[in-house]
Amino acid sequence: MTFESWKTDFLRRALDGGVSSEIVNRVSPFLKSNSTVLKADMTQPETQKTLQQYVEMMVSETRISQGQAALLEYAKMFDQIEIKHKVDRHIVAAIWGMETNYGRIRGDVPVLSALSTLAYQGRRRSMFEEQLLAVFEIINQGIKSPNQILGSWAGAMGHTQFMPKSYIKFAVSAVNGEPDIWEDDPTDSLTSTAHFLICHGWTPKIPWGQVVYSSKSEGLGCLLKYDAQWVKDWKSLGVLSKNSNLENYIASLILPGGASSLAFLVSENFNSLLRYNNSPAYAISVGHLADRLQGGPALKFPPGGDPRGLSQSEIKFLQNQLTKLGFDTIGTDGFIGPNTKKAIEAYQVAHNLPVDGFAGISLLEKLQSIL
Repeated sequence: MTFESWKTDFLRRALDGGVSSEIVNRVSPFLKSNSTVLKADMTQPETQKTLQQYVEMMVSETRISQGQAALLEYAKMFDQIEIKHKVDRHIVAAIWGMETNYGRIRGDVPVLSALSTLAYQGRRRSMFEEQLLAVFEIINQGIKSPNQILGSWAGAMGHTQFMPKSYIKFAVSAVNGEPDIWEDDPTDSLTSTAHFLICHGWTPKIPWGQVVYSSKSEGLGCLLKYDAQWVKDWKSLGVLSKNSNLENYIASLILPGGASSLAFLVSENFNSLLRYNNSPAYAISVGHLADRLQGGPALKFPPGGDPRGLSQSEIKFLQNQLTKLGFDTIGTDGFIGPNTKKAIEAYQVAHNLPVDGFAGISLLEKLQSIL
């Protein structure tokens, strides 16, 4: 299928779905294949970063100092966000810093072109077509004209990189009128970010999470079987805080970097951050950056961790091998999801290995050795 044939078919389906012919005629000239977008999509890093590498890259001293300056510059705006939406300013600022370096890198790619290129490319066609329809609605509501909607090569927009569907559902204006997340003033973008978090379960005055360790020799992997519970109940199982002061809230235990890396007790607020970006490393980095913006200490990772993450092809190999051995990952897509984690945990239990559900180099080498 050529790009033009996809475009014709998509616009026909949009008309059938209720989009007006006026909107279709307005957007049609802007649905263009974009070679820059295609190149960016095809040249994403094959090898993932480890948790430590990702956190240290995203929570840099420069980003911390710039964030602290932004908190001072926009103090009154953050006051209003906290009063109205009850989300801690440091969390909102951390997302702002993670997404666009406090508005410095918002993207100047025409979003209609970016999304149509990604939809045509086909890996996640239905998702990007849905995002395109949301852009049509932004135009239909008179919020922006087609040429004014700019963003990243992936279609994310504004200071905190809202996707179009999220804009339609969750963007709010700090004053009367339509939310303008594209303007230089970050107020509407950051207000919308706080609103998004509240809509996804953010609870005021509860920490996102913190680093913990085990007081028992068997470590924390054996405790992953427990569901979320009160922190006091985790304490009774030997889960302690390095800060020696665990607040009492409902928390889950996670080992996102494996048994040899840091462990965390995380609250429902961590899950709210995952709704913003479904990556544990991202959510941890947002939480940690928020802590650093308040003067908190840097995370101290233990020595001896993996020097790199696995590549997509290595993950596919791992998934294939586990499935062949009777530990079904329910697909070999090269991404670590809940089914792959469960399969890894089952393999680790069966072979008396530390149970962390982590796809690391050690597991890869074990599976390679039994070829």
